[in-house]
Amino acid sequence: METAEDPEGYWMETVAGSIPAELSGTLFRNGPGSFSIGEEKIGHPYDGDGLILSIAFQDGKAYFRSRFVETAEYLAESQQQRIMFRGTFATQRAGGAVANALDLHVKNTSNTNVVCWGGRLLTLFEAGQPYRLDPHTLETRGLETLGGRLAPGLPLDMGFAAANAAFSGMVRSTHEKLGNASFMPPELFNAGGEAMTAHPHVDSNTGRLISFSYRVGPSIRTPFLGTSLTFYEFTADFEVAAVKTFELAGFAFLHDFAVTENWYVVFQNPVTVDNASYVSGKAAAAACVRWVPDTPTLLHLIPRPGRVDAQGQPLQARTFTAPPLFVFHHANAYEEGQRVIVDSIHYDSLPAVGREALAEQQIDPEVAFRSRLRRIDIDLYTGALRMSKLYDQYLEMPAINDSVSGRPHRFVCGYHSIFEKDEAQIGIAKVDTHTGRVSLWRPGFKQFALEPKFVARPGATAEDDGWLLTVMFDSGTLDCHLAILDAQHLESGPLALLRFKQPVPSGLHGCWSSTYFGPDH
Repeated sequence: METAEDPEGYWMETVAGSIPAELSGTLFRNGPGSFSIGEEKIGHPYDGDGLILSIAFQDGKAYFRSRFVETAEYLAESQQQRIMFRGTFATQRAGGAVANALDLHVKNTSNTNVVCWGGRLLTLFEAGQPYRLDPHTLETRGLETLGGRLAPGLPLDMGFAAANAAFSGMVRSTHEKLGNASFMPPELFNAGGEAMTAHPHVDSNTGRLISFSYRVGPSIRTPFLGTSLTFYEFTADFEVAAVKTFELAGFAFLHDFAVTENWYVVFQNPVTVDNASYVSGKAAAAACVRWVPDTPTLLHLIPRPGRVDAQGQPLQARTFTAPPLFVFHHANAYEEGQRVIVDSIHYDSLPAVGREALAEQQIDPEVAFRSRLRRIDIDLYTGALRMSKLYDQYLEMPAINDSVSGRPHRFVCGYHSIFEKDEAQIGIAKVDTHTGRVSLWRPGFKQFALEPKFVARPGATAEDDGWLLTVMFDSGTLDCHLAILDAQHLESGPLALLRFKQPVPSGLHGCWSSTYFGPDH
């Protein structure tokens, strides 16, 4: 669904109920917002340019504004009104493989997530570097390199300067021939860059924001390809408090990770890359990821800086094998004695993401909604691993109370599909991991809720005492609303329903800030 940005914004109309007076702060959401460039359609919805939404709450009112993230690629294509860059999922330049060959640069759409921390608002895209925005106006301020720590360019490191220079020259030469290079900062074509995950996490044990960057490159270890991870821990002022680099053998498709008191938790899904199809221009990057059947998933526990065992010795990295599975998102992870517990959304294999897969998902719920909330319980003493289902129905986009992130939690929320007797809708589910009880909110026929965000009630003592905020889309009327739900009484429906004046595309991820970034009343 196309939409227009609304940088000036407006006060939202409450069409049902009332906004809780205690709800004060700003909801930010990010997701693809444009699906054509000039006369050309992009090849996949997830290749759309990032559109940031902000909804600022104060005194029972809500102020909405939106703005596109002005990445270098967005500005270039907006000026030229044509597709100039390869997308992550299925967007290619016109002209077939020949027009896309030897171009390893992926368009940074900055459309996946957003984080507000230490006074900075960053939009995130896991195949590139973040962009920094003004949290009040949503204006783009430029590429964020974390004080020079995050190298701009392709997250590909050939191991020595001459090889990186050769790759950089090849990509730059390709764009010069296409007439694109003059519109882009030259460093964005360089090899040796680092991409930053779109899923940072706040560790409630330390109050730090934790993220990681990565790059891939050749390795002397089988399979002669490696993934280098660099973890960063940031204070409340966005100062770097700790850094840890770790090398993984092979290609690691890492959309998310988890954090406990002592460990970074990384799932290495059993996938590889069809490099020939990508380099030759036959397919976009995500379409070249291949599932490796009958291969276990590797669970890496990487010690956080300064962590020691019971004898005072530095903790060593541990790797465990699980049955073949694929994970995009983790709900949370925590420790209990010598055990590490990880709750995640599991797929039994790599979900297809191409255009053909989208068409099949639209007509077959069994294809579209395969993921399940499962728990993996690791015994660090024996090395044993147990896996159990927490909810045997579809669940995605998990959300918890951030105050228990990295510590034992009880509740996991997410969106939940309902396809019963042609009653198509996507609602919100809350799973009690202690009792197994599931609370559901069913929004109604043709109503589709997006990722919920939990906001704790001020002064709350119960883990689920707060609100769930979710954007809703009505496929019958094309109307969009924001629903505010009482997390303790989900089945009762929205406390308030707020109407958007214009269509709001299906976003991906978002964050909550306790700071009000709206205008004065």
